[in-house]
Amino acid sequence: MTGKGIFTMKRLILIVTLISLLAIISNSASADEWGYIIIPKGKSLKIGFGAALSGDYATLGMGERNGVEMAVSEKKSIKGFPLELEIGDDQCEGAPSVALAERFGADPLIVGVIGFMCSGGSIPASDALNRYKKVMISPSSTADALTARGLQNVFRTCWNDRIQGRVAAEFALKQGWKRAAVIHDKSAYGQGIADEFKSNFENGKGSVISYEGITRGDKDFRAILTKVRKKQPDVIYFGGMAAEGALISRQKVDVGIKVPMIGPDGLHDVKDFIEGGGESTEGQFVTFSKEPVGQKYKDWKARFEGKYKYMGPFDAHAYDAAWVLMKAIENVAIVEEDGSLKIGKKALADEIRKISHDGITGKIKFDKRGDRVGVEVVVKKVMNRKFVEVWP
Repeated sequence: MTGKGIFTMKRLILIVTLISLLAIISNSASADEWGYIIIPKGKSLKIGFGAALSGDYATLGMGERNGVEMAVSEKKSIKGFPLELEIGDDQCEGAPSVALAERFGADPLIVGVIGFMCSGGSIPASDALNRYKKVMISPSSTADALTARGLQNVFRTCWNDRIQGRVAAEFALKQGWKRAAVIHDKSAYGQGIADEFKSNFENGKGSVISYEGITRGDKDFRAILTKVRKKQPDVIYFGGMAAEGALISRQKVDVGIKVPMIGPDGLHDVKDFIEGGGESTEGQFVTFSKEPVGQKYKDWKARFEGKYKYMGPFDAHAYDAAWVLMKAIENVAIVEEDGSLKIGKKALADEIRKISHDGITGKIKFDKRGDRVGVEVVVKKVMNRKFVEVWP
């Protein structure tokens, strides 16, 4: 071989080497920084779901489960891979939610999670899922702390209590109520929303004349309510769930309190609050998102109630959360040459954050924190055993 030929061969080898190196660098650069979920050919793609399925808050949890089950049953599969729902009872508490999150995180076939139901469970559970770099979308955890910590795997189809607390305080002040007694259930959700109300109420020149905590699961709150009555409030704000809210509504009448009570979305349940509290709940107020309008929602509600007989407050939000997750998975999943399904974990989180979905509860988009944008929170009044929007 001539010198010129040797030189040409060296150049060729160098070019091939450079191309190979560039390919390696390119593949490395495009690799998902959180890693991948691989669903082998012939296996089901699993979605985790966690909510309270036992105890005082089970009505809410079973409704959310129905919403997710309906969505999954409609979708059936993604890119030829059957969908399977893995259901767990989070008990609306921290420890069970974390245990469930660990189980979901460790399961290689679970791509994402719909849950958890209560903020006190969602906050620590989100930390656990973040270690596994798996996404979660809560249909009902409204505490500001859930999204305030900057985790990139956390989303919600409900709203942030910063909005809800402000709306309740503005409404109370518009009614001319200047003296408020605040009661909360000491949970991340209940105390968090109570503090949001208190801060906004005081900023509006209202006075919080009593601030009391109760314990979830207790049944007799007359002692605290008697203390509250002596303070002569214009209104009572309760941060907590419907089981305790119904008892407080009943027992405030027992001790002679005649002023109205306002509560957050945790009270927005016909079975647990209105039926649980009976006549005492008539004329009480709750904050919740504005009722969806349009034929799409009406048709879905009729179909849902036809199948499950009863629709709870967050069932539609759970249904929407499941569809957002499934839509995002379908957008990023890749069928490999060996027939497996490859899903980038970071790619999935990024896809959810940029997704736009026309849901049953309205348009769903998320901000950088994972909060849903554009939700309108309103005040509803219990009238003739129904929640009726009265403000704004």
